Amino acid sequence: MEQFPHLKFIQKITGKPRYPRNPNRSERSNHNRQNRQGHSEYLSIKTSKIKNDWTNDYFERQTQNLAQLDEEIVPIFLKINPDLLKNIEFDLQGFEIEIISEEDDGFIVGASLDGLLTLEEKINGFITEIHGTGKIADLWEIIDGNREEWKPNHILSEELHAKWNNIQDDESYEVEVSIAFDKPLGKEPDPTKQGGEARLQRFRKKQVERDELFMQREIHFEEFISHYGEITSGLVDLEDSFACEVEISGKGLKDLVFNYPFVFEVSEIENIAGVEGGYGEKQDSELEVLNPKKNAPVVGVIDSGIMESHKYIAPSIKSANSKSYINGDNSTADHVKGGGHGTKVAGAILYPSGITNLSSPYQLPCFIRNLRILNDRNTLVNRFPAELMQTIIEQNDDCIIYNLSINSKVPYRKKHMSSWAATIDSLIHEKNVLFIISTGNIYKEDIRHYLVNGKIYPDYIHYPYCRLANPAQSCFALSVGSINHAQFEDDNWKSLGIEGDISAFSRIGEGIWGEIKPDVVEFGGGLIVSKNGDSLITENQHTSTELLRSTLHGGNAFSKDSVGTSFATPKVSHMVAQLQNLYPDENVNLLRALVVQGARLPGGHFHNPTTKSIQYFGYGLPSIERVTKNTERRITFYNTGKICTDDSHIYSLAIPNELRNQADEHDILIEVTLAFTAKIRRTRQKTKSYLSTWLDWASSKFDESLEAFSNRSLIIDNDKNADHEEEDPDEVIKWKIRERNNWGDVKGISRNNSSVQKDWTIIKSFQLPKEICFAVRSHKGWGKNKEEVSYALVVSIEILNANIPIYESIRIENEIEIPIRV
Repeated sequence: MEQFPHLKFIQKITGKPRYPRNPNRSERSNHNRQNRQGHSEYLSIKTSKIKNDWTNDYFERQTQNLAQLDEEIVPIFLKINPDLLKNIEFDLQGFEIEIISEEDDGFIVGASLDGLLTLEEKINGFITEIHGTGKIADLWEIIDGNREEWKPNHILSEELHAKWNNIQDDESYEVEVSIAFDKPLGKEPDPTKQGGEARLQRFRKKQVERDELFMQREIHFEEFISHYGEITSGLVDLEDSFACEVEISGKGLKDLVFNYPFVFEVSEIENIAGVEGGYGEKQDSELEVLNPKKNAPVVGVIDSGIMESHKYIAPSIKSANSKSYINGDNSTADHVKGGGHGTKVAGAILYPSGITNLSSPYQLPCFIRNLRILNDRNTLVNRFPAELMQTIIEQNDDCIIYNLSINSKVPYRKKHMSSWAATIDSLIHEKNVLFIISTGNIYKEDIRHYLVNGKIYPDYIHYPYCRLANPAQSCFALSVGSINHAQFEDDNWKSLGIEGDISAFSRIGEGIWGEIKPDVVEFGGGLIVSKNGDSLITENQHTSTELLRSTLHGGNAFSKDSVGTSFATPKVSHMVAQLQNLYPDENVNLLRALVVQGARLPGGHFHNPTTKSIQYFGYGLPSIERVTKNTERRITFYNTGKICTDDSHIYSLAIPNELRNQADEHDILIEVTLAFTAKIRRTRQKTKSYLSTWLDWASSKFDESLEAFSNRSLIIDNDKNADHEEEDPDEVIKWKIRERNNWGDVKGISRNNSSVQKDWTIIKSFQLPKEICFAVRSHKGWGKNKEEVSYALVVSIEILNANIPIYESIRIENEIEIPIRV
């Protein structure tokens, strides 16, 4: 029996969440309703011009040897009431317009599927208030400018846009292309419910129709590209879109961007690699290594291969399951010079603190699955990473945890979730797997450039180039940054930062659309800088963590010679493996939540967090003790479940009277973490539009009972018109981050933008209420059906700076039995 395990608490109430009403319509939309004639005439003029321009361009194509397009499908650029995009999708299907891409400030890149005919009918009907034309008031603008002016601004990546004017018609270009397909099906009906069989049959029919339309779009796109070049990868289907890599002439690239109606992103193919290693000092150990337990978890290492014969790794490898995904190279060995890369990553999963100080014998915590994708130069060549992730998951269905310590060499694109990151999100949600991803590294030559030009550490980390590297912005993956584990100084060198500071090479958040990223940090080593004025950058054995090494090119079996977020990430993968061993039947959301729950910001950042604290460290440094268990002074409750759109689950924890003694002033830490996943749409921007359903959590006020909290949080007795009660700032619990970016101590950041939402507060023991209640609330995103999504909620209570036991008294107060693990 585990002495202080996490306890599963009981859900108390399910109901409908009460949300603030917003009956006020946009002033501009109201003006359009009052000026129907003028608004309709304005839109009609714009629509006619777009239609005429497209018709003229279409007939000119035939004389210019351009690829064939459908005359009836017209690219269009609109501006709608942006308030309609805040929580749910503004549906343009009633206008026969497919939304290709959601832009900022209400702008929409769209495609009319019937030559603008339906749109014209709606505009004309708006004048006389014909039924079904009311949405025209929220259609604010139709932009009739030249497509060659507006489309590149919204379609091209920053890097490709900067080179756009230099694209030559007769040159060949390799790019990644993303094509929209706005035909979501929603949730499959339950045939066991009343009328369910008929609904299921209709759903199946729509599914066949959708698949046929999707295939038609793929075929049409393939024919378009074949006119100018070729598709060089498979097509990755993300339900609302597909993506691939192509080689195409400059002439074809321009036609694709200017005229192809369904394209929403074109970008350069990114260079993807691991970090370089070193050779280190000679070391040795006589550690006896025991095989993992028979049912131990499996961690897939997607990397440069592994030296499987390594004496400290070999017992964890089942070579029959090892795979190489490098075209024309079946070797799964780690051929990277300088001690390898995948070997070091695998070693850090098995030995997160190194091997020098371990007691012998040492039992390995998990099995390692060797999945080689990087070549001997530690780079990814001729493989589309999004497609590669799908293939790996399909071929390793017994593996739940994947360590991905490789990244693009450049920061993530800020507009749409990349195809790589979006594919990872889709796989996590659909397949119940978990990726642990490094945030990426700032290269030493770039750091030196900043320092030489007067940009001091750590200020240069805030430059745009230093933000997270793709795919670390993934919404559902655990992204891991690096902090220093030591500091160093001698006559010639000095470490950049002290112990607990962000590593000089670690890329930072925030993540895309204001998400809290990285999720956590670990010790990945640090860098030192020369004192001679030249700002030379390197690492040494004092600032490097101990790692295993491949000896295929010589050197020792382990040493301190390498640093990087690549080697911080596997230490978190080690924790996730330990959690999977404890909770083998739970959804991966519990693994995510418990890792984040066990994290703590270093130093003074914990008590006084700032925006920089979150950008550097995410939720902080997790410890294996806090992640997997408790102490006499700390207790953790959790629950996992599924929740439908527009539902709410309420939980409560009773606090013993002896802990609330008015004579005591002990500091009590309360931590709450919610983790969830949902279906995604890559053509959308902002978290709440990207997700089909999104969740948040709310807490009770001081001295608010479960009944009072339920009445305030839920719509009781179908009281759908009840007014929303505004918060009294003196009554609410003072969480550090909060639901809005201007409510908590951390300004400019909202926990609600993330799929892992942690917050914490420190209050005096005499302030503790008799019970603390929490509501998990489900909100509608783009999903049109009441989709069920999985989530995990974790709550911890800990007494700080006092050796007073609270675990048992809180457990008994809530009548929770300690689980027996067999």
